[in-house]
Amino acid sequence: MSKALKFILTTSWILFSRGYDVYATYQHTPDLEKEANPLASVLGFGWSPILLIVSLLTLFIIYNYYIATFKPYNLLPQEKGLSFEQVTTYIYFGKSDKWAALLYKMPKNVKRLQHYLGHILTYAISFAGIISTIMWLLIRHTDFYKNYHSAAAIYVIIILGIIGINIYWHRKMYKTYQLQTEQSYTTTTI
Repeated sequence: MSKALKFILTTSWILFSRGYDVYATYQHTPDLEKEANPLASVLGFGWSPILLIVSLLTLFIIYNYYIATFKPYNLLPQEKGLSFEQVTTYIYFGKSDKWAALLYKMPKNVKRLQHYLGHILTYAISFAGIISTIMWLLIRHTDFYKNYHSAAAIYVIIILGIIGINIYWHRKMYKTYQLQTEQSYTTTTI
C-alpha cells in the first residue's frame, strides 16, 4: 500500500471515528450528564470546550502523522549491539537512557518528537476509535450490552490496548534496528 493511500485511509478512519463518537455521545447524552470523559465528568466542561479540545488534539495527531509519513526521519541508532531498552529510549530521545526517563523527560529534538508522536499517537487514536465505535454500536443496537456497559472497563481496554500497541511498535522497531545493523555488519565484513 502506498504511503499516500495509507495516510488517507488512516486519517479518514480517525476523522470518522472521532466524529461518530461525538455524534453518538450527543445522541446518548445531549447535556453531557452521563458522559464519562473527564473533561465533562470531572472538570465540568460543556460541548464547546470539549469539541475544541478534541478537534485540536485530532489535528495535532494528524499533522504529526503527516510529518512521520511524508518527511521520513530515521529514529533508529546506528550503533551496533544495543539492547531493547537502549534502542527504545534512543528512538524517543536520540540517545540511550533508562526506561524511567520515558515517564518524565522530553526529547530535545522537536523533529524526533514529531515523528515519534506521529507513529505512537496515530496508532493510539485509531485503536481508541475502534473501541469507541464498537462500544457505541453495541449501546445503540443491543439490549444486553447496556446492562454490562462500564466506562471504566472501556478506559481500561483502551489504555491496555495502547500499551500493547506501544510495546508491539517498539519491538518492531527493535527488530528493524537488528536487521539494519546485521546488514551493515554483513556489508562491511564482506
